[in-house]
Amino acid sequence: MTAPVGESLEEASPQEAADYQDIETLYSKNLYESAEAKMNSFARRHRHSVLLPTIENLRGLMLLRQKKTDQAILHFQKAIRLNPKNEPFNQYVLYNLARAEFDLNQIDESQKTVNDIQPNSLDKGNRLKLHFLKASIYQKKSIPLEASRQLLTAGYLITDSGVPENKKVIYKLLDQSLQSITDIAALESLFQEFEDSPLSDSLLFRLGSQEIAVGNRGNAEIHLRALIQKYPEGPYFLQATELLNSVQIQTSIQSRAIGVLLPMKGKFAKFGMKSLQGIQMAFGIFDSNEPDSKMSLIVEDSGEESEQMIKALDRLVLKHHVAAVIGPMLSKGVEQVAQRAQELGVPLISLARKSGPNQDYVFQAGLTQQIQAYEVARFAIEQLGAKRFAVIYPNEKFGIDISHTFWDAVESMGGKIVGSEYYNPGETDFRQVIDKLSGLYYSGARQRELDLLAQERDANHITKRTRKTEQFYQLKPIVDYDAVFIPDEPKVAGQILPTFAYRDVDHVRFLGTSAWNSPDFISRAQSYGEHATFVDAYFADSKSQTSKNFTTHYKAVFGQDPTSFEALAYDAASLLKFTLSSSSSNLSRSDIRDRLKSIRDFQGVTGKITYRDGQFFRNLTVLTVKNGHFAEFLSGH
Repeated sequence: MTAPVGESLEEASPQEAADYQDIETLYSKNLYESAEAKMNSFARRHRHSVLLPTIENLRGLMLLRQKKTDQAILHFQKAIRLNPKNEPFNQYVLYNLARAEFDLNQIDESQKTVNDIQPNSLDKGNRLKLHFLKASIYQKKSIPLEASRQLLTAGYLITDSGVPENKKVIYKLLDQSLQSITDIAALESLFQEFEDSPLSDSLLFRLGSQEIAVGNRGNAEIHLRALIQKYPEGPYFLQATELLNSVQIQTSIQSRAIGVLLPMKGKFAKFGMKSLQGIQMAFGIFDSNEPDSKMSLIVEDSGEESEQMIKALDRLVLKHHVAAVIGPMLSKGVEQVAQRAQELGVPLISLARKSGPNQDYVFQAGLTQQIQAYEVARFAIEQLGAKRFAVIYPNEKFGIDISHTFWDAVESMGGKIVGSEYYNPGETDFRQVIDKLSGLYYSGARQRELDLLAQERDANHITKRTRKTEQFYQLKPIVDYDAVFIPDEPKVAGQILPTFAYRDVDHVRFLGTSAWNSPDFISRAQSYGEHATFVDAYFADSKSQTSKNFTTHYKAVFGQDPTSFEALAYDAASLLKFTLSSSSSNLSRSDIRDRLKSIRDFQGVTGKITYRDGQFFRNLTVLTVKNGHFAEFLSGH
């Protein structure tokens, strides 16, 4: 923010004032090079001017606009040093300094600077900016209650004239902060403190949503009605109205109606149909040999965007009054859909491979990256006897998340990660990555061994590096790991595995994910993929009698072999069927939720299934490459 310069301008000479006005004009027109030259000229001509602190503040603001944040900080600090007695001026500069420190992710320094600011020294608009900055700091430090308090205070300062941190931006950050507060008592206390804040509708909405989540529909209705009556023009009005309607119909659900939320059109439709057929088989639809489950399936197309998924979910719950929902299948938008299911208080059994935040009404039944990483680690430690691991992963969100999960799983079971390297998506040369893992990249750290090689060359009169003499020049790799986890597609894995052999790294086990369960992996990795190991939910040639029966039954009903899509959907539907058929009376949605949470050792096609921490865990099928073909790994083999 620019600082008030009225008094300083009055104390300056006419020439100083004129030069300063030129600088301010150039700054306002974004003519930074000219402004910089003028500032330097001003500093040389007016070495003792009272306007020098103001010049330094402007210089800092100019650097901020040019994304030169670290340089801007130095000039804000200089502006304060040059003018230690001008408190009103320094309050504005302190804000600029704190803002720059925050932008540079110096969160603790920014908070310390903010604490030195006296809010009453600032005008109304800049006090609002200060509260927004404080809230941003608290949000970064994971203190959502204090962040919310600052934003609700900022609400009193919002004017129709508008400010940089306008009402929409403040609402967005406030919503993020409130979403992190699950303690209803804390939310109630916050509402009592800020009941008259112009932004308290966000508090009422959060209170209503959270009361629904814990089953207190009466309290939820009170908060939502208050919001609708007090804020008919507010941003939460329509959502609050929909939630209130959903609360009022909770007691009138169709206990035998099951919602299905899958992609039925577009490029993912074939996978949606596979999952739907697995669900239909579980409920005995189209199978005259199965007893009538008396269940009806209401299918909605999830589409590929979160907005369409949420609208489809709303139709299933608010129009068709389904008891529970199976889906979605796509990872994109799953977090938003899960949040909406939580707000509606409907059990949602997700088939997506991505697990969102732990929600009371949401159950992860897909082959998530967390489950795969855990099962691969468990198998390697318990069955292969591996203790030390390396990880090579793509530098993108999926790769980072699953590698971290694998790391945590290994350490929780007593193993150790001794090396971890990433590569950028699209990379085709993995020599450097493997050299870093195997002590070949930083050769300077092995100078003693290099000296010994040189001595051997001298002793053997070797002066020329050839294929035959390479052993006297090249360090041997340090292979201090038993297995390497590579969570990527067959195309990439098929390039990485041969590179290990090329760099003379052998006798290690390669571990992967279900993505390797493809003929493409074998054709690309060739002999280097022998004994590579990964997990999947389903294997067509499994020795398991349960899996054999499923395959035979599915083929008899639909005339084709099933895949993991059908198997996972079949198990998800079977869990729900078991839950609903275990009671002779109609169950509420909260009853269904609680019964799903009690699932233990349920024998599914994809293994024995147990609910834990929002997910249905199972011992996945372990597959390995044997003589160029996939084979199921059986204990003792």
